[in-house]
Amino acid sequence: MIQLQEHEQLILNGAPIGYDDRYNNLELIQWAKPTDNNPWGYYASFKIGAEWVDQKESLVVTTKRGMENIDFLSMFMTCFTSDLALDSFSEIYKIDLDRPQIEAPSLNSIVSPLIIVHFISIVNRIKSLKKGYVHYQENLKKVKGHIKSLKNERLNIATKRYERIFCEYDEYSIDIPENRIIKKAILFSRALITNISDNRQSYLRLQSLIAKVLRKFEYVSDCVDEKSVRQIRSHKLFNEYSEAIRLAKTILKQYDYSINKVAFSKNKVTPFVLDMSLLYEHYVYGLLHEAYKDKIVYQFKGKTGYPDFLFKSKDFKAILDTKYIPKYEKGSLDIYVIRQLSGYSRDLPILKHLGYENIEEISSTPAVPCIIIYPEEGSSIYNPFKNMPLSSLCTTYLQRLSMFYKISVPVPTL
Repeated sequence: MIQLQEHEQLILNGAPIGYDDRYNNLELIQWAKPTDNNPWGYYASFKIGAEWVDQKESLVVTTKRGMENIDFLSMFMTCFTSDLALDSFSEIYKIDLDRPQIEAPSLNSIVSPLIIVHFISIVNRIKSLKKGYVHYQENLKKVKGHIKSLKNERLNIATKRYERIFCEYDEYSIDIPENRIIKKAILFSRALITNISDNRQSYLRLQSLIAKVLRKFEYVSDCVDEKSVRQIRSHKLFNEYSEAIRLAKTILKQYDYSINKVAFSKNKVTPFVLDMSLLYEHYVYGLLHEAYKDKIVYQFKGKTGYPDFLFKSKDFKAILDTKYIPKYEKGSLDIYVIRQLSGYSRDLPILKHLGYENIEEISSTPAVPCIIIYPEEGSSIYNPFKNMPLSSLCTTYLQRLSMFYKISVPVPTL
């Protein structure tokens, strides 16, 4: 097994690896020259996870130095304080259920809670359960639907059970296959969280949310098998259902459809890739939405791109961008970051959305505050935006740059 940390160069047997086709299709590393001071080589980027290099060798990438104790469950839970984040959360990670598990104890506490929080949050969005016609064949006390003559004669007449009639009927019900597979996955999720739970607030919140969504499925059976799971198809008109079913299948397949396997080996993980930069972006959005609600717009489409966030209130307007780069606490911004935000601050669709009226390309553009949000570890502050006007947090300005500020948003730690 090859093990790296974020941004670390791939070195084997004391020497950097040269260009090699085996490593070109991996997601966790790429052939690059990060800075002028670095040589060309294979480097880990902002992604962590575990994947197979070939049939025998695996690659594991963990978080960077100084960020080893991240409380991922708290981050995942915060991401879903707004439903909007759910629409793009699936872009943050990929899971390969078709490959064998990989020995990676340091990643065990990430992948299962990640899928479960995503799944439960999607199910929580379902307002009312779908209904459909369910086909039943039962031995009843009175006729319902059609009598199955041959089976009724064999089961009841021949055995002198004259008080019973074997019937076949359809019933419009919520006990349809789609709801069954979702309920089964909820029960798996509950068992897994119970198995790994502790007294952290994030675990207690997740347990409460699982209990809440399970109540919706009180009158739904959890009788599903692998064959019936494969036959269930998503429906374009029900976005939440389609995503919930996809994630339910992922959960059930990960544990081989056996709830007894939720206590799987703590040393192995299903191959996965998690984009830490995107996770941090969604985490910050959760904090901003918690503090400012509809004053925050996520990924507004401008002429020059998509700034992470726009803030618009009566007294203050700003463009905000997250950078998963802890060095910004002490170091200066990279030039490309300054140019990126400067472009956003001259982008007419963005300026008009922020409320600057009658702006023409030939006129002078307003000075819009540009805010860089970067991570730090170990702070006791959960949400620096809560109960604080955004303008009051713009105290750390960048020298020789007009209206550029930076704000540190802590990453939760264990």
